[in-house]
Amino acid sequence: MFDQGDRPVHYAYAVCTDLQVSRLPVDPFVLAQSAGITLYPLSSVMTAPGFFPEDLTRRLQMTCAITLTYPAFCIVYRDDLAGSGRLRFALAHELGHLVMNHYRDYPDRMFSALAPDSFLEKEADAFARNLLAPVPLVDVIRYNRPRQARAEVFGFSRRDWISRLDALDEDRSHVDEDMANTLIWLFHDYLLGRRCGACGHVFTADGTDDICPNCGAAAPDWDL
Repeated sequence: MFDQGDRPVHYAYAVCTDLQVSRLPVDPFVLAQSAGITLYPLSSVMTAPGFFPEDLTRRLQMTCAITLTYPAFCIVYRDDLAGSGRLRFALAHELGHLVMNHYRDYPDRMFSALAPDSFLEKEADAFARNLLAPVPLVDVIRYNRPRQARAEVFGFSRRDWISRLDALDEDRSHVDEDMANTLIWLFHDYLLGRRCGACGHVFTADGTDDICPNCGAAAPDWDL
């Protein structure tokens, strides 16, 4: 059984493993499609209002994405925020609710007319940050290329990146060696990717080989 901290971290890493996520930034749109979860942009929803709650627009003013359960589970998102780190985190948050079965296991708390359940919301936040920026990848990138370990690499808004760093130690305590090795292996080619500054050739550097195979230039840049 997972404790409160283990659960979202383990579920996020399981999604990466099951769906073979291997590059940054992690794309929640692609993950949702791979998991069979339908995403609707708000602009298309507004052309078919009979199928969605009348207060949908008002509810989306308070967030970027929400999950609807009728007539089928789906996520509606504000496409006026397309491409923003804020939207990506919100989508990952909603995926967390679905992947961790919050609607099935805690229906009285997910469908309440009261304020959102703080425990479940914190779980979904933890899932989102560990899906989009797993601890092993943050650690490897910050250690090896600290100047490139910015919010943009992981597709985070500045605010969410700061929050992610604040929770890094907490999340790291729930990551064991096997989990870390699995994530690093999934992203192996990406993490070793190099772009030659001389000729622009992109290649994977194994071990300590940092020589461009195309032109022989030394010390090419990281391909992030």
